[in-house]
Amino acid sequence: MAFSVFPIIDLQTGQVQFTVQGRWHTRYIADPAHLERLVSRSSRRPVFDPRAGELVVFVAAAGQPDGRRCAFRLAKFPGTIALARVRG
Repeated sequence: MAFSVFPIIDLQTGQVQFTVQGRWHTRYIADPAHLERLVSRSSRRPVFDPRAGELVVFVAAAGQPDGRRCAFRLAKFPGTIALARVRG
């Protein structure tokens, strides 16, 4: 079952937050800027599919009234890429 969500996207950490049935969920994405661009052009609210672990965005497109489907794989934990370097 998929749920309509309104995601909050953190461009610095890749964190995506949203509520499903009154509970907050936090997931991570590799390219948050790309997700933000598509959400801003979406033709309807994104949909979260918990079984697939995907956030589906429907982007407005000529000749497609429902929008073009773009799925983003969300991770439960951040990747292993360091966001900052510690010197010392």
